Amino acid sequence: MKTLSSISLILVMLTVALTGCDKAQEAAENAANEASNKVADMSNIDFGDFDMTGMQEKINGITDGLKDVSSDNVEGITTKISEFTSSLDGMGIDKLTGTAKTAVTGVMSTFGATIKSALEGITDEGILSKLKPVIDALMEKISSFTS
Repeated sequence: MKTLSSISLILVMLTVALTGCDKAQEAAENAANEASNKVADMSNIDFGDFDMTGMQEKINGITDGLKDVSSDNVEGITTKISEFTSSLDGMGIDKLTGTAKTAVTGVMSTFGATIKSALEGITDEGILSKLKPVIDALMEKISSFTS
């Protein structure tokens, strides 16, 4: 539960950092409410062999990179996104059931929304041309787990 609480808080903060003021406030409030509801119900969830810490580290690496994306570091960020997308199948998300699956897919949905907001805030066409294909692939993969 502590790890999921940390992820939820990080995602809320990143939503605020990566979006416009009005949009950020609304997104942060919605994400905070959603995270609070999920965290309140996660104290007895058995995640089995699922590596929540590993997922958190990968999510943090991506969101941290997107905060300061530039033409100098975009290749590294696209690599992190591609590697994370490829690793999703092997994480065992598809094997989770019940509340564990609900909690993990909720975090993934929030992460996806944060990534989309970050992409909307990038105006450099050169950076966008490199990020958009890998982010589209990530969103497609996240959607396969959350729909």
